[in-house]
Amino acid sequence: MTILRRWTLQLVRRDGRRVRSLSLSRARLLLSVAGTIIGLAGLGFLGGFLTASRAESRRVLELEAEVATLEGERERTNRLAGRLNELEEDFGLLQDAVTSGRPAESPPVNVVLGGGVEIRSRTSAEAATPAWPLTQRGFITRHFGSRPADSREGHTGLDIAVSTGSYVRAIQAGRVEAAGEDPIYGKFLRIAHADGLTSLYGHNAWLFAAAGDAVERLEVIALTGNTGRSSAPHLHLELARNGVLLDPLSLVADHSGRDSTGAPAERQPE
Repeated sequence: MTILRRWTLQLVRRDGRRVRSLSLSRARLLLSVAGTIIGLAGLGFLGGFLTASRAESRRVLELEAEVATLEGERERTNRLAGRLNELEEDFGLLQDAVTSGRPAESPPVNVVLGGGVEIRSRTSAEAATPAWPLTQRGFITRHFGSRPADSREGHTGLDIAVSTGSYVRAIQAGRVEAAGEDPIYGKFLRIAHADGLTSLYGHNAWLFAAAGDAVERLEVIALTGNTGRSSAPHLHLELARNGVLLDPLSLVADHSGRDSTGAPAERQPE
């Protein structure tokens, strides 16, 4: 014999005028309690899930901000790397220009490129006399005033054949009047000296001085090359006083064509 236990739940209004009775069986009560527990657990899980979602959303936003910052840093790094590559290429060109074509027995020159001065004891007479413009042995291929058979104009200066990358020196102290590139002279420098004298150095591969720079006697100002209207590497030296062209061999100290070691430079027939 099964005895069913039932509970009666009475709900009474505060004023006592109305009473409601609810009859509950044991099974129904248990189901209600279980449902309440499950509902509360579901609400707790949902609340935790919503809290975790909000935290995850904030973390995603923080990560996106970090990614944007890193992208900006990467772009700046790429720009810096590109600039570094350009500087390395420029340095490589300068290094190649300095080292290419120079014989192993080339005499040492005590200079600092781009503004240095060769330091050596010399008399005041030496300092006032225009010096030979090269440290390398060269060949005089064209003299001042020489004229090819197909030309009516005489040569305006002195052409000295020498390997590319040889040191070009200022023949005398002065200030650079012009520096740049010309269709005829190629990369050139023109220096104004005392007493209205000017010197021009043409067909260079590299220039170490710019317009307005002060230079000293025997300071390295360029490297020889084959730029402009030129058929082979050489230096074109052109001198003028007050606008009148002069024969460089009549003024330079080593007018015999001696190089820095004292050996005479060889000459080729015109």
